[in-house]
Amino acid sequence: MNKLFKRSVPLLLAVTLLVYALKDIEFSDFVSQFNKANYTYIVLVGIIIAVSYYMRGWRWQQPLLALGYTPTAFRATVAMQSGSVASMIVIGSGEVTRCLTLQRTDGVPFSQGVGSVVAERVVDLFMLVLILSLAFLLELARMQAYLAELTLKLPSALLIGLGLAGVLSLLVIWFVIRLPAVQNHTFMKKIIRFANGLWQGFSAIKNLPNPGLFVTLTVALQGMTWLATYLVLLSLDITSHLPPSAALTILAVSSIGGLAVPTQGGIGTFHFFVSRALVLYGLSTAEGAVVATFMHAIGFAINLVLSSISFLIIPVLIQRRNKEVALEAENEQKA
Repeated sequence: MNKLFKRSVPLLLAVTLLVYALKDIEFSDFVSQFNKANYTYIVLVGIIIAVSYYMRGWRWQQPLLALGYTPTAFRATVAMQSGSVASMIVIGSGEVTRCLTLQRTDGVPFSQGVGSVVAERVVDLFMLVLILSLAFLLELARMQAYLAELTLKLPSALLIGLGLAGVLSLLVIWFVIRLPAVQNHTFMKKIIRFANGLWQGFSAIKNLPNPGLFVTLTVALQGMTWLATYLVLLSLDITSHLPPSAALTILAVSSIGGLAVPTQGGIGTFHFFVSRALVLYGLSTAEGAVVATFMHAIGFAINLVLSSISFLIIPVLIQRRNKEVALEAENEQKA
């Protein structure tokens, strides 16, 4: 029941935000927007997204190489894309799925894979701060107006109480796990081994074989994401006149929305936050909602196609891995 509740809450939030964002829109408005779009730009967007996914897999390969494993950038990309579909169903399951997939295709321990993903997320969070800073710098007035409308005021006493409760919980957990009886328990030993593997994967980012490549890929990924967003805007008559900084604003507000209200595949959250941002560029609320829906649908469709292709490739990679393991075992027996 608890798991069902946790999974249903994000879905309810997604549906609620989606309905609210599209409440004044006619279905014919969406059809008209899709019919009028310039699909030459959309094809370019698909190519850019596919290349950026490969670059992301290539970047993930770097900390894995530092751990002593040798998955190719292609196999890392396939594993990563397998997690994309999972995250559309259950929030946060994408990271788990891609690490489990890479464990089956390349023998990378799950705990170390998760640790490397966490390290990537820290880097991405840093890049998000840079994007937000750049968006504020280029679109200061618009971003101030946007955030002013979305400000949520919570009682200071509630914030203090939540903070103290969090600190107290961490102290209790730290005290309990240090008890000898707890540390010697079989289950706790498994947790400690997993935590050690997690730390190894996380700290591998300090020993990258090519740090310059990792940084270059990280910066290039942000540039590719911005370019894909801007090309989608250019594909629509209603947004083709918007400046390049508009794409940066969309990236910033959609990231803020994803952190504030995480939903499966950004459904509802993206529509709500992006449609309100487009109002700052002269679009009506209804026009902003239609454009946001178009943008999300294009990204969702491309991601779904690429992820589906990855699922077709995974069994082949697993079969190849099993043959390699069997051959190694046979050679060891002969030796």
